[in-house]
Amino acid sequence: MPRTSTNVERDSYEMGLLKLILEKAGESYTLTRTSRIYTQSRVIKSLENNEKISIYWMGTSKELEKKLLPIRIPLAFGILGYRVFIIHKNQQDKFDKITTLSDLQKLKGAQGYGWSDNEILEYSGLKQHQNAYENIFKMVNHGNRIDYFSRGLNEAFGEVTSREGSLTNLTVEKKILLVYPFSKFFFISKENKKLEKLLTEGIEKIIEDKSFIKYFYNNEHIKKMFKNSNLKNRIRIDIPNPLLSEETKEALEKYKLETQ
Repeated sequence: MPRTSTNVERDSYEMGLLKLILEKAGESYTLTRTSRIYTQSRVIKSLENNEKISIYWMGTSKELEKKLLPIRIPLAFGILGYRVFIIHKNQQDKFDKITTLSDLQKLKGAQGYGWSDNEILEYSGLKQHQNAYENIFKMVNHGNRIDYFSRGLNEAFGEVTSREGSLTNLTVEKKILLVYPFSKFFFISKENKKLEKLLTEGIEKIIEDKSFIKYFYNNEHIKKMFKNSNLKNRIRIDIPNPLLSEETKEALEKYKLETQ
């Protein structure tokens, strides 16, 4: 599997879920990470070619689902489409003035290279700068390069906490909730039918025995999300996602949380 950040917390939720799925499938496995850091564009190319990387988790799109084989289980029950912003701690007043999509369009965000979010956000007039994942945190911390880094509700709080010692100006914006239908899926090569079968069997078992929903609610990042997000008092701005396939729309509807 690819290493996409020097921060070990980045993939902890997905790694833990993958281990649970493989254990429930009842087959022995070994998970190894690459030594080099990969951008998502590089991950996609390696999976397409079925070389070096056998699985990764990414925000989905119709285009990505054509290139790779999606395992259509929303890894965090669609919460990824509930977006909050990582901002510079001295710039909350800039967001206090925002009440509409038109207001938000005046600011500039950033997303990683090759992320589906870029097209989703720009489709609604939200300007995005593309850069490497870790570099975006540094840009926000600097304070005058971009205004925000849009992250899933299940991602933002843990990402800020894990960087408190090195990037001291980061905080989660307190007022805005941007929402669009979205999820991460596990993606594998279309040639890897054995892994597809293994993942499908494991996923069926964690849904049936309810260990998936238990894993979700017991995850420390998810607990922190529910504790700190203040959803009821945020201004909600909905935008469309033009990248969803019909199959993914059905999966998001089937597995969404009742609290959503």
